[in-house]
Amino acid sequence: MVTVLTGVVALVFQGGWEWLQGQMSGPPGLTAYSSGLLGCNPRYLDAPLAELHKKAEKIDRGGVHIPTAEAWPSLPVTLQTSTPQAIVVTGVKVSVLSTRPLPEHGSVVDDECGGGMDERPFDVDLTAVPVSVKPSVERTGQGKVIQGRDFPFKVASGDPEQFTFNIRHVARDVRFVVTFSWVSGGEPGSTRLDNEGRGYRVMNLPKSLPRYSKADVFRGKTLP
Repeated sequence: MVTVLTGVVALVFQGGWEWLQGQMSGPPGLTAYSSGLLGCNPRYLDAPLAELHKKAEKIDRGGVHIPTAEAWPSLPVTLQTSTPQAIVVTGVKVSVLSTRPLPEHGSVVDDECGGGMDERPFDVDLTAVPVSVKPSVERTGQGKVIQGRDFPFKVASGDPEQFTFNIRHVARDVRFVVTFSWVSGGEPGSTRLDNEGRGYRVMNLPKSLPRYSKADVFRGKTLP
């Protein structure tokens, strides 16, 4: 049974569930899908405020996600198989494709949203070498600490798994990919999600750039 998403992925419906899929090499019947990065965190857009006014309705579907201490982007991934034979997913690795200095031109726009759904949450630290991927730790209102479950996971027909990778730490302008390792019928293999070769892009907050709220963007919207 797919686990129910917690508040960590309350952001998941922001901008719609546009499937950017990464069905790569894998055992027969195993598919991996990702909707791309989602979240109610600030975003970098390569345009000044005057240009953002002209395309205010489109900013939710663009921009580069910026993790902060209060809000971070999440990468939801669903693993499914159409065969009755169980496939054991033994681990996951996040690899950096490229890293660049932060941009010196453009704007940062804050975001707000809400929602809810179920997950296997993991925290990703892109500043660590190698990149750190650990089960998320949650704290209840009573102060109880709940440690998320780590690999392995079993995937079978009728029993898919949904993972959510919370990008909490990044130092520069980074593109990354996610690779799952698995075993099927005693044979090992791997499945890579790379957003059609582009990787998934996040960046640290460019403190030298102007920062606006959505209200700032829509306030100066050009009427047709």
